Amino acid sequence: MRSVQGTVLLCVAGLIVSSGCGGSDRAPLGKVTGTVNYRGQPIKAGTIIFEVPGARPATGKIVDGKITEVTTHDPNDGVPVGTAKIAVSAAQAPQSAAPAAGADPGSYKVGANYMDSGAQSLIPPKYNNTASSGLTAEIKKGENTVTLDLKD
Repeated sequence: MRSVQGTVLLCVAGLIVSSGCGGSDRAPLGKVTGTVNYRGQPIKAGTIIFEVPGARPATGKIVDGKITEVTTHDPNDGVPVGTAKIAVSAAQAPQSAAPAAGADPGSYKVGANYMDSGAQSLIPPKYNNTASSGLTAEIKKGENTVTLDLKD
């Protein structure tokens, strides 16, 4: 009886290990840093997305023109290895969605795009989507430097 239980436990343990438990199915990643400029000037603040076919997308921040905190699974772990399509977004600071203190609440109108609080893109909209941006980078294991110069 004990040998049957031992065999069953051994089989179950083998199935758990062979099922990929523990993240062994993750694509290899490469660290990414770099810069993003628009019209020759660093983008003050924004986000960047890297999409490699067949892998989970990576997202990062743009701070004073520098690409930082690029994450796929865990904080700052990088981008899946391969040819990445890239999207960049940068918007002005959103305006307050609430009426000013003392304003007549009846005079406040919510616009068609109220969820964005009136923020406008600081770069051409084509860069907001990986399908239309035309931006790509070859990501390799190890350290990668991406330099993007956006134009009108």
